[in-house]
Amino acid sequence: MLDFKGLDMSPDFTVKSEKNFSQAQKHVDTEVVRLLEDYTPIAMKRFKNRGKMSKAHKIEKPGVVINTEPTARKEYYTNKGFSGKNRGKFWLERMKADHKEDILKGIKEK
Repeated sequence: MLDFKGLDMSPDFTVKSEKNFSQAQKHVDTEVVRLLEDYTPIAMKRFKNRGKMSKAHKIEKPGVVINTEPTARKEYYTNKGFSGKNRGKFWLERMKADHKEDILKGIKEK
């Protein structure tokens, strides 16, 4: 057990740490939205929303990125990946596997 008796925190520690966390979260969210475009399937020609799904990611609130296209949930779990090298199902997990270190490096640089 650690004993922190006598340890004084800076009066603005909470404000600074919350600001730093907020900036880091904003960086992660914007990078996720930017990078997901290359991993999200493009709807086939027969759909009127062709190409929109890959650009339909938005930050709903800090830490929550959603895709606003109606077919996104189905495509996330069932897409066969015919529309490009990186595109297919489970696009968030595949993007994280490829770019996790890049995103973390970006946070450290800020």
